[in-house]
Amino acid sequence: MSYVMREEIMKRLLPLLLILSMVACLKQTVNTDMTFYENFTFDEVWNASVKAVNDIDFTIDSADRETGFIAAERGRHTLQNAPPRLSIMIEDMGDKVSVRCRILQKEQYIDIFGFGRKTVREFLTALNMNLNRSY
Repeated sequence: MSYVMREEIMKRLLPLLLILSMVACLKQTVNTDMTFYENFTFDEVWNASVKAVNDIDFTIDSADRETGFIAAERGRHTLQNAPPRLSIMIEDMGDKVSVRCRILQKEQYIDIFGFGRKTVREFLTALNMNLNRSY
């Protein structure tokens, strides 16, 4: 291989290497949102949350009604339109019920296009619809 060919190959590979190094430096994000419901019981919010998880095409793989914890997954491939893990904590606070929704991303997933935020919004919208409430 001649020197000119090597130089041409390096010129073409350099931008690719630069892009790859920038992507490797991107910080993985965890998207979280929390909301409160004053006119609903824990059981009503729990049932609506379970339905909302299914409505946004996640599959519940762990749920504990006593602690208010729901864990769900959507697909196993990082190029899908949603981060693979969803965690929901529901807590009865006496006069209101809190719901905390969190996207847990696998190590290889980098949320460049904001699918994590979108998934949190989709869940909360589905939850509110199930509770007959607009969001």
